[in-house]
Amino acid sequence: MLININKISAKGLSIKDTLEIDEEALVENDSQFLDKLNYQVQLHREQNRIKVQGRIRTVISIPCIRCMEHYELKVNSRFDIILFPVEMLEQQNAGNLNPEELEYIFYEGEKIDLEKILIEQINLYLPPYPLCQPDCHGLCPKCGTNLNHSQCPCSFTQEQIKFSFDKLKR
Repeated sequence: MLININKISAKGLSIKDTLEIDEEALVENDSQFLDKLNYQVQLHREQNRIKVQGRIRTVISIPCIRCMEHYELKVNSRFDIILFPVEMLEQQNAGNLNPEELEYIFYEGEKIDLEKILIEQINLYLPPYPLCQPDCHGLCPKCGTNLNHSQCPCSFTQEQIKFSFDKLKR
């Protein structure tokens, strides 16, 4: 969804809608949207900068890193970003980025890709180590049994698991 920056009036521009996004846009492998993306966005122009404030809501199925079972992650997030014209970067240093400018977000021409911004915000919301529950017991390293649902049928005990991880730490 492209937004023409010339349509942003002095009062700003408000957009409230739903959007279907392809699962391939998610950075977490094997994740999928369980609901459409609901969003509210307010855009304001401040000279050549565009201030974007928004809220996103959706539900994503994501795999737990310990037990590999999918669980529902409810996304309810707010964001505030400022977009700068890419021409500003080119004028300042002819394409050489300095460390301060690496955190800037740029738009090119007269249009802003709102869908790209929304996808980025969803991916930033995803946890780096997704867990289905804080005390997830994971899988038995010997037989693969999900220890959240049943006792392990093999003789691999929790002490052996702890010992194995202690060896890795050294």
